[in-house]
Amino acid sequence: MHTLNRFVFGALVGTLATGCGAPRASPIAGDVSSVLERGIADGTGSFDHSAWDELLVAYARDGGRRFDYAGLKQDEEKFEAYLSRLASADLGSLAADEIQTLFLNAYNAYIVRDIFEHVNEDGSYEIASIRDIPDVFKRETHVVGGFELSLDNMEHNILRPIFKDPRVHFAVNCASSSCPPLPVRAFEAARLDAQLDEVAKTTLSDPDYISVEDGALLVTKIMEWYGGDFVNPEFKGSEKTLQAYIAKYSTEKVTSFIEENGENLTVRFRNYDWALNRP
Repeated sequence: MHTLNRFVFGALVGTLATGCGAPRASPIAGDVSSVLERGIADGTGSFDHSAWDELLVAYARDGGRRFDYAGLKQDEEKFEAYLSRLASADLGSLAADEIQTLFLNAYNAYIVRDIFEHVNEDGSYEIASIRDIPDVFKRETHVVGGFELSLDNMEHNILRPIFKDPRVHFAVNCASSSCPPLPVRAFEAARLDAQLDEVAKTTLSDPDYISVEDGALLVTKIMEWYGGDFVNPEFKGSEKTLQAYIAKYSTEKVTSFIEENGENLTVRFRNYDWALNRP
C-alpha cells in the first residue's frame, strides 16, 4: 500500500527540504576535510576501479536490482584487494572528479562488504535486511584513504555537501529492494557525468520508482527523504520543483502527466522495502 500525500506539489517541496527526517548534508570536519580540500584544489592523480568494475559485471543481477553476495565468495581475494586499495588511497593527490568517483564506488563496495560478511560458507544468509546489522550506516568501519568512515560520512558528509549533485541518490545503493539499482559498472571519472545521468534516468524512468496510477504520481521514497537536494539551487542540475526534476529523466507518459497537472498533482510516495537485494 502506498502512503497518500495530497499536497500542491510546490508546497510539498518545502516540506521535503526541511521535515523529512533524513540526515542533513553537512561537510565532514577534521583531518579528512583538510586532505579532501587539498585534493580538490590541487590534485591531479587518478585511481583505477577496474577490479570493482569486473566484480560488478560478474555478480550484479537483474540490471543491478540484485547482487549475488554468495557468488562473490569465488572472488573474495580480488574483492578484498580492491577494498585494501581504497583503504590506502592517497586522497590528497587525486583530482576532484576522481575523489567524487572514488567515494561513489567506495560506498557501494563497502555496502556489499557489509552484507558479504553475513553470508555463510554454504551460501546461506544470516540476515534478511541490511537493517539487521546494528548501526550499519553509522559505524565507522569503512577505511578510505586511511580514514575510518561510516557510510553516512561518505554520503551525507562528503558526497552530498561537497559535490552537491542530487544524482548521488541514484548512484549509491543501500542493498535493499526499494533502493535505486546498484550501478552495474564502476564509476569512472572520465565519464562520470554521463554515468550519473544514466543512473538518474534508469531510476526515474522505471515504473517501480516513478509511475502514474489512479490519477496520482507515484514517487520513490528517496525523493521524499531527500527532496531538498533536487530543488536546492546550489546543487548541480537542480530544478525549481521536484516534478520538473522528475520530468527531466522520466518517461514520456510521466512527463506528459506532470505537464498536464502542473503543480496540482496528487502525489503518493511508495513504501520502502528494506528486504535484502539478494537473488
